[in-house]
Amino acid sequence: MNASVSRRRFLTMAAAAGAFLPMRAPAGTPPKESGLSSEGLLAHRPGFQPRTTMPLPYQELPDFLSRDQLAAHHEAYASAVERLKAADASLNAAPADASRYAELRRVQVEAANSVLLHEFYFGGLSAQKVAPPRHIENNMAEHMGPWQSWRDDFTRCALAAKAWAVLVYDPYDDRWHDAIMDSDNDGVWVGANPLVVCDVAEHAFSRDYRSREEYVAKFLDHIDWNEVSRRYKSVDRM
Repeated sequence: MNASVSRRRFLTMAAAAGAFLPMRAPAGTPPKESGLSSEGLLAHRPGFQPRTTMPLPYQELPDFLSRDQLAAHHEAYASAVERLKAADASLNAAPADASRYAELRRVQVEAANSVLLHEFYFGGLSAQKVAPPRHIENNMAEHMGPWQSWRDDFTRCALAAKAWAVLVYDPYDDRWHDAIMDSDNDGVWVGANPLVVCDVAEHAFSRDYRSREEYVAKFLDHIDWNEVSRRYKSVDRM
């Protein structure tokens, strides 16, 4: 009897004490993905970081991309921005269903990569041919060999890829590499930073070009190497 009373008293006291303990977040609640965004590489620029749509740097690129082509491509990019914002919002709502949570995480990665790659693509274009700065020429020679050999290899990547061809800098081995991406979340070089990004999906060129080969050849003559230099130096300062 005494044992029974003691047990009831223990349970009553434990329940009362629990009422004053702080409530724990439900298991599996995703973190609030925030941080010092003001210190990011894209701080104070519209687009990926604040989850806004970056305006087109050029409405038209004569002898390369028409106004209609760029506008249609920009719409596809804007759609990716909305997908990313929707995925972020849904994750903040802490979905309880495991399969829904996994789906949202996959959508978040795909959309985030799409947004960022499109912004690197649009931001890396130039209306006129740009001569590479001397340090870019030196790095290209060191990491990729003769300039023409890089152009040839990048072209091969662009013709083989289904989505993106990229020249990236990998700070882990301090080298530049050409890479192929067959989708927004396939073929990513982990830890690498994009320097040159070419969108080779049909929505990037099909209004203006019948063949990808012609489009890629024109793309190589419209790379803003000053922007490539800025990207490389920004990464080097981190």
